[in-house]
Order: sequence, then C-alpha cells, then structure tokens
Amino acid sequence: MQAALAARAEAIEPLAQIQDERAELLRQIAALDEPYGKAYADAEAAGWTVEELTELGIGEPARRPKGRPRSRRPVTAKKSTPATASPAAVPAQDSPGNAAPVGADTQSG
Repeated sequence: MQAALAARAEAIEPLAQIQDERAELLRQIAALDEPYGKAYADAEAAGWTVEELTELGIGEPARRPKGRPRSRRPVTAKKSTPATASPAAVPAQDSPGNAAPVGADTQSG
C-alpha cells in the first residue's frame, strides 16, 4: 500500500510544477491585457482597421480598455406624442368640394 501511495505522489510532482508555471504565465498575460487593449484602441484611432490588424497577425484584445461604453443599440429619434388636434376636415361623400369636420352633422335641419 505504501508503494502505491509513493507512486501516486511521484506522479503528481510534475503536474504540480507545471501547474505553478502555468499559473505564473496566466498572471503575466492578465497583466498585459489592459496595455494591449489600450495599444489596440490607439492603433484603431490612428486609422488601422480590424481587418488590417488581423492580416498582420494582431488579434483583438480580450477586453477593451476602460472608458466610455459603446452603444449597443442604434440611436433612434424619439417619437413625439401627437397633440390633441381638432377633428380633421374630410370631404362629404355626397359633395366632393364641401369639407366638413369628422363627426359633424352635414344635414342640419
């Protein structure tokens, strides 16, 4: 039983070492995310397109630099609420030239 435990402990040592190295590399990458995003945004502001940067082998950053958030939906004009208007003048059916307000009695007597 001790031999089995010793074999298991020996097998985990390289994995633990690689895990430590991996964790350090991930910390280094995380430290570069913000300056990379800023440099990428600066390149775009200077006129480089995403397509051009991609052709050069430069990928988009995982996170954009902090700043003003991009609008997610297009800006549309606000719809104005119609004011209460007087009834529209509509020509009477019997005489196309005479206009009368909608709902008005055309035959008063």
